[in-house]
Amino acid sequence: MAWEKYKYIYLGLLFIFILSSGLSFYWMANFQPQNKPKISVLQEPTEDIFKVSEETKVILLEKNLVCQKYLLKCIIKGKEMIAEERSGINGLSLEELQKKYAIEDKTVEKNNEIINIISWEEGLCSEHKKIWHLGDNNSGDYVAVYYGPSEVKNEGGIYKVTEIPVSKLPLQYQEKVRKHAMEFTQEEELIATLDSFSEYFGQ
Repeated sequence: MAWEKYKYIYLGLLFIFILSSGLSFYWMANFQPQNKPKISVLQEPTEDIFKVSEETKVILLEKNLVCQKYLLKCIIKGKEMIAEERSGINGLSLEELQKKYAIEDKTVEKNNEIINIISWEEGLCSEHKKIWHLGDNNSGDYVAVYYGPSEVKNEGGIYKVTEIPVSKLPLQYQEKVRKHAMEFTQEEELIATLDSFSEYFGQ
């Protein structure tokens, strides 16, 4: 029979057909132009704009310009803003708050979720006015007593001008007075020193 005679040829052709079909499918699946991957656009995270709310703690502080200038360590006591005052600032951003209080020469600072509104006072704080130092007066002729630590010199304000001529003091004291280098934290010590200087003046 013809089948018996040609069956191996038919089987060979069938095998070749199956093999070629498989290779064609593999070729089509793996060598098609690949689609470009989608590029994801990274968006910059947007920060929440801070606004004063009823839950925001607002502290009123008083600082002194001379203390701040010389970085003196002051005891600063603040008080929380009362509800009636807060009604005018609720809903304001930090920038709006700063502009509002800049008109009054006040500074606004944000510390975490706390707002500090700082009023600036001239001179020294009450604690540093309890310190005195000696210097010469404006003309340089007499010993004067100034408020504050020696580094602030005459910027802390003058306590009093004595009648003791600087030129009558021993040279080492003249130099200390002119350099504002004699500082006192006890008023009794200050008075005792001035009394001792008066002895030189009486000579």
